[in-house]
Amino acid sequence: MKKTLLSIVALFFVSITTFGQASPLDPTAETPRVRVADSDYTANFTSGTLKAAGSGANVAISNESLVNGTISFDVVSSSTDFVASIKFQVRKLYGNSGSIDFTMDGTTDSFDLPKDAAAENLDAFEVINLTFSKDVTISSTPITITLDVKNIIKDAASSVTFRYYNVTFTNLTLSTDDFDAKTAAITAYPNPVTNSFQINSSENVEDVKLYNISGRLVKTFKASANYDVSDLATGVYMTTIKTQLGSKTLRLVKQ
Repeated sequence: MKKTLLSIVALFFVSITTFGQASPLDPTAETPRVRVADSDYTANFTSGTLKAAGSGANVAISNESLVNGTISFDVVSSSTDFVASIKFQVRKLYGNSGSIDFTMDGTTDSFDLPKDAAAENLDAFEVINLTFSKDVTISSTPITITLDVKNIIKDAASSVTFRYYNVTFTNLTLSTDDFDAKTAAITAYPNPVTNSFQINSSENVEDVKLYNISGRLVKTFKASANYDVSDLATGVYMTTIKTQLGSKTLRLVKQ
């Protein structure tokens, strides 16, 4: 398996690229996962030293002051097509700050990674679990995932270290919520929503929680005829609706 190994100091530009085979995903598994360090990834960094770290568990990029560049790899279905929602995990030092872009199937999501000035140890690792806004069809045709690491600086830490761990694909055909679909049905409308939405459920709704694509809880509602989201920024939100039969999570688009 070919890998890119890259040593760069400060802002001196060096670029090395390798090309490998797509990582196969099993459509019979509920949550197939690709560990980035095990993929035939392509790397192009203008600042940072790239290596496999943590006994090969992740791809790590480090520098005294700045990390900047991209990592890409391809995935395919090992047999039949399936639709998946996507989550991924990265880490940085609590004192570091910057941003990343995650691109797949023509869609790019941007994520700010601010420093956590209140952390007890600014040089310790912060685990960050992120959710891609788009469901993607995984087929026999390779599809590329690109992570653009955009100017992660040391900020309040003593240096910069960024780690890219894994990408998890939840097979939406196989996965189920904690919800009895045989005896209850639930929808949210309108979707996309501009100001407020309603919930149509055959069971009584107990509460509703909205999470942004970074997984942060942004709103909590008790059961209501209308749910006001006019103050939320445009984007995709995961809406968890709790009833006496369990919870159902829906994807809600705010315009």
